[in-house]
Amino acid sequence: MNFSFIIPVYNAEKYLRTCVDSIRKQTFKDWEIILVDDGSPDNSPAICDQLQCEDERIRVIHKKNGGLSDARNTGLASARNEYVIFLDSDDFWQSSSDLEKLAEVISLNTESDFLGFNCSYYYEDRNSLSNWPSYSSDTVESKDKDSIVRNLVSSGTFPMSACLKAIKREFLSKYQITFKKGIVCEDIPWFIELLDKCKSCKFINHYIYAYRQNVAGSITNSMGERTFNNLFSIVKEEIDKIEARSFSKETKDSLISFLAFNYCILLAILAKLPEGIRKRSRKELMEYKWLLKYTDNPKVKKVSLVNKLFGIHITELALRFYLNKVK
Repeated sequence: MNFSFIIPVYNAEKYLRTCVDSIRKQTFKDWEIILVDDGSPDNSPAICDQLQCEDERIRVIHKKNGGLSDARNTGLASARNEYVIFLDSDDFWQSSSDLEKLAEVISLNTESDFLGFNCSYYYEDRNSLSNWPSYSSDTVESKDKDSIVRNLVSSGTFPMSACLKAIKREFLSKYQITFKKGIVCEDIPWFIELLDKCKSCKFINHYIYAYRQNVAGSITNSMGERTFNNLFSIVKEEIDKIEARSFSKETKDSLISFLAFNYCILLAILAKLPEGIRKRSRKELMEYKWLLKYTDNPKVKKVSLVNKLFGIHITELALRFYLNKVK
C-alpha cells in the first residue's frame, strides 16, 4: 500500500514548508508528494524546487495558473501510487502517526473505494485546534453508501472537502472523477460524484487534517458574486442530476436536503451582491424555495421553521446575520 499526496501551490510561501514537513515526518514512509506550482508569483516555486532536492519522494510540476481544480487534476494525472490524498498548501497534518493509522484502517477495509477522516480548525493567532463535529456511530460503523449519506446529512456533518479522503487512484481513473475547472465550491459536485460512483466507503473519527483559519484570500473570507453564481449553478445542476444518481429514493431526498443547506447559504450571501444583481438573483432564488421542504439537514429544518413563522425576507435577514457571526 502506498500514497500519492497532491498539493496545489499558489502564494503559499508562508505555509508550504510546514505543510510538506507534516507529511515528511510521517512514520509510514511509502508515499510521494506531488507539488503542483500553479504559476505562483511569490517565492513558492523556488521553495518547491528546494523541497524536491531535499527528498527524492517529492516531485514538482510547474504550470501556468489555472486555478485549484486544474492544479489538482494535473497532480492526479501524474500520480503513481495506489491511494490519492489531496492537501492544501496552507494546511497540514496533525500527527506523525496519521498516515500509519490510515494505512491500518485501509488494510482492514480494502473493499472501500475511499476512506473519509476528520479535521480540526487551526487558529494560528492562539496556536490552537478546534475539532470538527465527530461522525455519528451509525456513520463510522457502516460501509453502505446510502446509509452513510443519510447519516451524514441528518447529522449536519457532510464533509465535502477533497482533503478529508484517501481514495483509490484506480477508482478515480475508472470513473474519470476530476474537479470542474474555473469554479469555487468545486468540492461539492466532486464529492457527490465520488459517493455516486463508489460501491463502498468508510468514515473514521481520526482527527488528521488541520484546516488553517482566517487565511487572506480564502473562499470563506471572500464570499461574493462569484461564489454566489458558482454555488447556485452547482445546486441547480445537482438537482437536475439527482434522479439519475445510483442512490435510493430516501437517500436522494437526503441529498436534496444537503442542497437545501447550500440554498440557505445562497440566501445569506444575497446581501453581498450589487443591488441590480441582487434583485435579479433573489427572484431566481425564490423559484427554488421548495428546497426548504427537505429538512433532513438540521440547519435546514431550523431555517424552514423560521420561514414558516416569519416569511422568506426575515429568513434571509436571519441567515445574513448568522453568516456574519460565524465568520
